[in-house]
Amino acid sequence: MRNHTSQFSISIALFCLALLGCSDEVQQNSPTKEVAPTATVEENSPEIKNDSTSQNTHTLMVAGITLEVNVKGSIAPNAMLDVSLVETSGGPASAIRLWIGDETGVGSVKVRVHSHGSSSHAHVQSPATLPADSALWIEVQHADGSSGSGSLSLK
Repeated sequence: MRNHTSQFSISIALFCLALLGCSDEVQQNSPTKEVAPTATVEENSPEIKNDSTSQNTHTLMVAGITLEVNVKGSIAPNAMLDVSLVETSGGPASAIRLWIGDETGVGSVKVRVHSHGSSSHAHVQSPATLPADSALWIEVQHADGSSGSGSLSLK
């Protein structure tokens, strides 16, 4: 009986030491950080055309909607493109999806854009193995389920 009592006493002592070791220091020393948006006015500016940072602005009509497409980056294996879209005319789209590759999208990751009214934004990653004639594909879907797609060659 004495053996069980000493084991129990040691267990309680270790438990108490463990609780003393746990404190609120981690919570007190790690204040929450506010993250400010990094978007700038230049990102959606229609005045921006081709420049040395691989930024291109194109106009494309897809499924009856005219889009101004601003792309930062170029198509390469495993590349990440920063794409901003503005619906300049036509009805509002219920969904816009982007991918890099061929028209079928096989082997590509399709991304749905994040919209704020007529402006949309997405980061699109190209696959590790690019098919021949790869392009940035844009698919526009309307509320009635109809859709259309178009592409931009960025090579």
